[in-house]
Amino acid sequence: MQMYNAQLSPYSGRCRIAIYAKGLDVELLPISDDAVKAELAALTPMHKVPTLIDGDHVIPESDVICEYFEEKGEGAPLLPADPVARAQIRLLARIGEIYVMEPMGDLFDQIDPRTRDKNLVARAMGEVVEGMGWLDTYLDGSAYALGDTLSFADCALVPILFFFERLGPMFGEEKPLKPFVNVESYYRAMYDDTHCARALAEMDVALKQFMGI
Repeated sequence: MQMYNAQLSPYSGRCRIAIYAKGLDVELLPISDDAVKAELAALTPMHKVPTLIDGDHVIPESDVICEYFEEKGEGAPLLPADPVARAQIRLLARIGEIYVMEPMGDLFDQIDPRTRDKNLVARAMGEVVEGMGWLDTYLDGSAYALGDTLSFADCALVPILFFFERLGPMFGEEKPLKPFVNVESYYRAMYDDTHCARALAEMDVALKQFMGI
């Protein structure tokens, strides 16, 4: 398998954690130049990163890719057998993706205070904080997002929380995780997981390169 990958993308990070945890043989193809972007565009009109290639199959969208990995039955399972636990894992991932990451995405174009739209920032930050509050409620203090093993919820949440923590100081919140006790404790613990720590280190390097640090 091959996957078009961007080291800084939280969606690519989600898939990389699953790949590392499952020990899958996936070649990561960096989106680094126009030729690679054109190659990807020829494969799918969505132009989505990540996009997985498995033989003749082209699979975009990070959540679909992760589900595909699971259904292939390779490596450690990242979804439990119990349907209630599976639903909880999907709920946690969905809260992170839709109610935290989506509004947070509006903030990336607002990093420069000279061109910042204060009304847009206030709206987006309000939505992000609301989503973080929901996430804080649903996290129960377990070693991982749910229970004592890595799951698809962790694959989704860890890269999102990386950005939440890093973006906060750019908008005047020096310790953005502090109000969310369960989230902060969970996120700090994820650095002890080998697969999450690996993806977080990759994202940290990519962010520093992006910021010119």
